[in-house]
Amino acid sequence: MQKGECSLKIAELESKVSILSLIDHSRIKKEGKTYRVNPCPVCGHNDHFTVYPETNSYSSFNGCCQGGSVYKFLLEVEGLSESAAFERLHELAGEPLTTAEENFRENKKSAKPHRPTKAEGEAPGQAANYTAWVNKLYHKQTEQEKAYIIKRGVPKELIEKYKLCIADMEDGKRAILPVWANGEVVYYTARALTKDQEPKYKNASGTAPLFNIEHIKTAEKGETIVITEGIFDALSIEAEGYKAIALGGTQHAGKLIKAIEENPEAKGIIFLTAFDNDEAGKEATHKMGFKALDIPAQYKDVNEWRIAEPGAIRESIREQIKNATRPDAVSEYLDKAFITDIEKFKTYKDKKTGFYNLDKEMGGLYAGLYVVGGISSVGKTTFAHQLGDQLAEQGEHVIYFSLEQSKLELVSKSLARLTAKMDYDNAVTGISIRSGYIPEQVIKAAEAYQETAKRVNIIEGNFNTTVESMRAYIERYMLFNQVKPVVVIDYLQIIPGDPRLGDKQRVDSIVTELKRISRDLDITVFVISSLNRGNYLTPIDFESFKESGIIEYTADVIWGLQLQAINDEIFNKEGKIKEKREKIKQAKAADPRKIELVCLKNRNGKPSFSCGFTYYPKFDLFSPEPF
Repeated sequence: MQKGECSLKIAELESKVSILSLIDHSRIKKEGKTYRVNPCPVCGHNDHFTVYPETNSYSSFNGCCQGGSVYKFLLEVEGLSESAAFERLHELAGEPLTTAEENFRENKKSAKPHRPTKAEGEAPGQAANYTAWVNKLYHKQTEQEKAYIIKRGVPKELIEKYKLCIADMEDGKRAILPVWANGEVVYYTARALTKDQEPKYKNASGTAPLFNIEHIKTAEKGETIVITEGIFDALSIEAEGYKAIALGGTQHAGKLIKAIEENPEAKGIIFLTAFDNDEAGKEATHKMGFKALDIPAQYKDVNEWRIAEPGAIRESIREQIKNATRPDAVSEYLDKAFITDIEKFKTYKDKKTGFYNLDKEMGGLYAGLYVVGGISSVGKTTFAHQLGDQLAEQGEHVIYFSLEQSKLELVSKSLARLTAKMDYDNAVTGISIRSGYIPEQVIKAAEAYQETAKRVNIIEGNFNTTVESMRAYIERYMLFNQVKPVVVIDYLQIIPGDPRLGDKQRVDSIVTELKRISRDLDITVFVISSLNRGNYLTPIDFESFKESGIIEYTADVIWGLQLQAINDEIFNKEGKIKEKREKIKQAKAADPRKIELVCLKNRNGKPSFSCGFTYYPKFDLFSPEPF
């Protein structure tokens, strides 16, 4: 494979991989047409590392890296060698290496990397020589140079163990933090000694191994390993008598997870994180699923904490590690999360549906899974859609996954509804709007709806709209907009699921995942559900949802919409099936229709109640009415 061919191939692969997908989403913030990444994955500083989605490239305003496209990102930011980056790019693009490309990669792998050698302390060109280089630096360093490492909270015995040293490199003196494996230095990080020295970290070439990753093979069952971002943090933990592994940045968390999965004995280890004391560190801990050491808010990381309070940190870590063996003890929840959760829960009491009678009974919309069920023609979609618009009017962001109706249908419903609210006698129907009839009333409705519409997001579904894709969309929306949206899904029974499951099992698994989304993301999720056909002639109850049996137990709130006619005396008489069907047929054809909302379950308030509505199907409008 020739060099020119390789460049073309790289460009082709890069077109299939987004740089944003390679960066921890908790670090990304949208700024106009670009995205800012904080902290910078290269130097750790803020407000300069920028990603340009239009060109799928990145750059740094302070010069800590050169910038470029996806392949350059793998080389420069992730620290991969050319051969490793080439292989990784194929993997990300979902294309296996060809024989010619394998040969090209092997040639690159065997070639000696070019490294500057001006400065006396500069690293040698091959990893095999790192050990001799580090040993030489360690033994020739002065006591004054060693004092810097001691001031960083590292005791002399660990300096000796890891041969921590100072090198006089091209851009000044740097602390050399070696990574050892099988008695050899296989990698190193060169850390700046002063605040104005950029970049903060310079790394050896090639794929960065994790510092002390061998601990997952040597730790005993029940032993604790603390996961940190930087090597100095890991050394601070080890100085207190505990094993620690440094990732070299939270973006490398996947390497640790993979190593744990490949070592069955690691299942008996207690893992804790001690990431930087910022939002990115907290988000990384959450994604990894490990418990975090509680670092006092005034310290940015565990190393800074140890330097400031060498006595206090010892007792705190000892107690926290002891508590880690009982991670779900209520005593710890009372100490750390109880009051916070109460304050968070209280914020939901001000979130209203916009239907005054329903809000009076509910008291507020809380995070959880809400199921709205009903037979055909009772306006389930219209009710949920109107509720979404009314929430958006109050300032809430709404994500509406429509697996049945188009964006045109739903938007025309909104405008028809507004024309009816403004002037019922001259209102315009949704079907008329969709047919191109746009009189003055519709123009005024569109103008009135414009501000609300900024917070309403309609996603037209298809057979690829799975629960997993919905979750991914919601998480991205929350990340980029920094809000907790209300989600509406229309409707449950047509969400694609595992084809190996029967209909009931498929729906049950989907309901479980929707509940998990509401809980994990702390958001309100509405899902519309059809009912058993056998219940069309009886008042709605839990039996009506039995085809989706898990709803009764999993949902936080269950509302049923039914025709008020279902409560007429004729429905209490045996043997009146024909009359009942006729009554239902008439009620379904009426315009307007009298609809009753029945609350069958409510975990956060009044457990059962009913509300009356007048439904105007012509204008897609629900109006709350007292009984």
